[in-house]
Amino acid sequence: RLARCEAHQAEQTMIKMSPITPNAKKITFTRFADAAKLGMKDAADAVVKDIEATTASWSHDVDIVVKERSDGYSITVNDDVWNMLDHGTRAHRIVARKAKRLRFAGGFTAKTRPGFIGSTSGGSTGGPVFAQGVNHPGTTARGWSKLIGAKYRSRLQSYISKRIRGAM
Repeated sequence: RLARCEAHQAEQTMIKMSPITPNAKKITFTRFADAAKLGMKDAADAVVKDIEATTASWSHDVDIVVKERSDGYSITVNDDVWNMLDHGTRAHRIVARKAKRLRFAGGFTAKTRPGFIGSTSGGSTGGPVFAQGVNHPGTTARGWSKLIGAKYRSRLQSYISKRIRGAM
């Protein structure tokens, strides 16, 4: 209800109308804009956690840069390995250049897989193999940037709404 209506009867009938003022905080749009920005920051932090999950079992740290923009946040991964796995590679030939032969392990178990936001144990297995060159079959794209983008595109509104409800 926005208004209250009371009827008084004494010598004459009088109807008094007065606005109902809520006991809640004063509504200011800047408070909602700030809350929306905090909701976007919450989502950006969650994106960083998902990116970190894809590299949890790696032996090197990955540089993740979060930049605040006027319309939200941008998250960039500055790591050649992460970007190569994210986009994949074509089949290619690898040839020994500084030595007569390549040396590598006979087996390999990938730490990551396409369509999965995470990282498991894995790495080289088996005894050493020596060859002048090999035909690498290429790397299937993991598609993390698309997966994570789609995940938070659908969840961004809930992060913002939660902060706005808290600002009311």
